[in-house]
Amino acid sequence: MALKIIEDNLDAVDAAFHSLYTEKEGKFHLTGVEGMKTDADIQRLQSALAKERNDHKAAKEKYAILGDKDPIEVIALLDKIPELEAAAKGNLDDAKIDGIVQSRIKAILAPIERQLDSEKQRAASLENENLLFKQEKKVSTIHTQLRKAAVESGIKKESAIEDVILIGERFFELTDDGYVVARDVSGITQGIDPKMWLSDQQQKREYWWGETLGGGAQGSGAFKGVVNPWTPGNWNMTEQGKLYKANPTKAAQMAKAAGTKIGGPKPSIK
Repeated sequence: MALKIIEDNLDAVDAAFHSLYTEKEGKFHLTGVEGMKTDADIQRLQSALAKERNDHKAAKEKYAILGDKDPIEVIALLDKIPELEAAAKGNLDDAKIDGIVQSRIKAILAPIERQLDSEKQRAASLENENLLFKQEKKVSTIHTQLRKAAVESGIKKESAIEDVILIGERFFELTDDGYVVARDVSGITQGIDPKMWLSDQQQKREYWWGETLGGGAQGSGAFKGVVNPWTPGNWNMTEQGKLYKANPTKAAQMAKAAGTKIGGPKPSIK
């Protein structure tokens, strides 16, 4: 049996549903179902809808005289009436005219100024991005030159090359004409290139090359600080002969560290 929203009495309603009804003005109203709209709710909704329709109709009739004109434009024209009337009567002095002009100029410039501010912010953002790009490019170029110098000097282990880059980037800068040179910092000669710097490091960081280039009983210290003439970038047979004559054992070590041997071919750059 379907439940009715309003019952004169509950005799015909199953006792299980009696609790869903509330007695109002001698009749029983179904109020125990959540979300159910009562007749009163429906009547209020219909009344509100009817009022909205009537108000819309009244507004449409009221402004029908405007035809297809934009009400906002009409209001703007109406706002000018006092000004036009004052001008027609000759009641506008210089101060009033200046005020009117300034007001109009401000209204015209306001959106332009907002657009200008937006463009300024955009330009600043692009400038920051450009600076970051240039800095990244400088760092990349310095790293590339340090890596190239490390390989040409005979350093083979990637971990050693990375160490060269990590330490060397603190000392070098990229000039405006594209050269990587040492900055004016303590511990390094200003203006030297990565190749010259690595030549100096052969005494201090021999482990980068994997072989000790100096020391030993025979010819002790003969090769300390000497550029390895067997590396691709420093290949020099005259210097090879001098070093071999001074200490054959150490000369053989240097040739091996560069990837060749005494009397062997010039190693290729890897």
